[in-house]
Amino acid sequence: MNRLINRKSKLIYIALVSFLLLFSCKKILNPDVIDIPTDANAITTPADVDKALAGAYAFLRAVVPDKVFLMGDMRANVFSSYSQSVNVRPETLIATNTSAQLINNGGGDWSGFYRVIAQCNLILAKIPAISSYDADIRKKHIGEASFVRGLSYFYLLRFWGDVPINLKSVDFDNLARSSQADVVKQINADLDVAIANLKIDYGTGDKAIRATKGAAWAIKAHVMGWTHDYASCEKLCDSVITRGQYKLVTDTTNLISIFVGKSSEGIFELNFDANLREVQKNRVFNRTLGRPWYTDGSDGGGGTEQFLLCPTRDQLYEMFPEKTVDARRFTWFIKEYYKNDKLKDNRFYFGKYRTLQLKGDTTSQNINESNIIITRLPDIMLLRAEALATPTLGRTAEAIDLLNAVRGRAKAQSYKGGGDLQDTILLERKKELIGEGQYFFDLVRTRKLAKNSLITSSDWYDKGAWLLPINQTIIAKSNFVITQNDFWK
Repeated sequence: MNRLINRKSKLIYIALVSFLLLFSCKKILNPDVIDIPTDANAITTPADVDKALAGAYAFLRAVVPDKVFLMGDMRANVFSSYSQSVNVRPETLIATNTSAQLINNGGGDWSGFYRVIAQCNLILAKIPAISSYDADIRKKHIGEASFVRGLSYFYLLRFWGDVPINLKSVDFDNLARSSQADVVKQINADLDVAIANLKIDYGTGDKAIRATKGAAWAIKAHVMGWTHDYASCEKLCDSVITRGQYKLVTDTTNLISIFVGKSSEGIFELNFDANLREVQKNRVFNRTLGRPWYTDGSDGGGGTEQFLLCPTRDQLYEMFPEKTVDARRFTWFIKEYYKNDKLKDNRFYFGKYRTLQLKGDTTSQNINESNIIITRLPDIMLLRAEALATPTLGRTAEAIDLLNAVRGRAKAQSYKGGGDLQDTILLERKKELIGEGQYFFDLVRTRKLAKNSLITSSDWYDKGAWLLPINQTIIAKSNFVITQNDFWK
């Protein structure tokens, strides 16, 4: 079928669906945002903009935890349950990189990200018409909306590659996919606006949970790393480290405080606050924790320990050998483990997200208020180390210093040479950032996916095996203007 729709065919198609369009303004790129000035959605004052921004963050919080954990950790074969064949948790098979498993776990649906983008588009369209604006607040709002939109497009780029670029709050035309190069240009444009308009700090109340200049530097550093512009990546990382006012949490007995949220090393994270009813059910949390944190086993997890998602013992010991000292081993993982004499592979619970609402209802599972970390200081320190260790820069001594700073916080042994430094940094990222949705992206960026995952073909990158398939519903609703990724055709 020709990918381009001629004018006559398009008119026929419009006639067929006109009845539906009379009753719905929703299109595949602008769900749930309608640009009509009603009491419900008017944006006419700075206070309205602030509320609209809160909505954008909420939309981001709704889509990121599932998508990034499943496609950033599970797909990298970092977590599994006990059974790969008779298993009530379908997430386990995501690592096999089969279309059905990815689609069934939401890997083909990008609509949540476009909902965030549409909200940001609406905010950016309304701000110029508002006259009663304090200059600093106006800049902050522009910066925040631009940052959230740029971050959303960065997720789209890393998941699906070529994606439509929509900069309108309401768009009645289906848009074809833009090239990855053009998407990168749009991301950088948004992040440059954010950097120009945002401040380093806005006070402790919003620490890490709203966009800042440091957050924009950090995400742009990742964009530069993704495109292998390591010189620019290193400079941006250096800005975060030296100018961003972030500090490592050094109390190794309380590293779990990082995931409660707003720690000294938090750069950007998604806030979950029980007082604001922002706790979540059936996300990263209850997939990885059993008793006493969750007791309801009705969905095959959350108390039914043999179905919990966690690394195997071999995977755990690859990161943290059994007799080595490393504070992260029993902070990221919980000493209590599931034991069943019929199972050879007893495993430790994954525990980064084990903070619960005080006096929460454990039978409902709707109790976890750990923040979801998008980026924090060790992420950027290790990303800078990765950039410094590349042949392009070749500043290995500085890379080792950063690597050892991250290790030193955990009381782990310093790296003194031997082996491949770049592989060592990659493994350190896995140890430090496991469960934060980074590792699959790391493997793609460093081109080491075939070595460290179940995607093993030598031409995995060129063939696009690292990209997600696009849900056929999205393709059909676009009248086939949007096409499937080549690997999944």
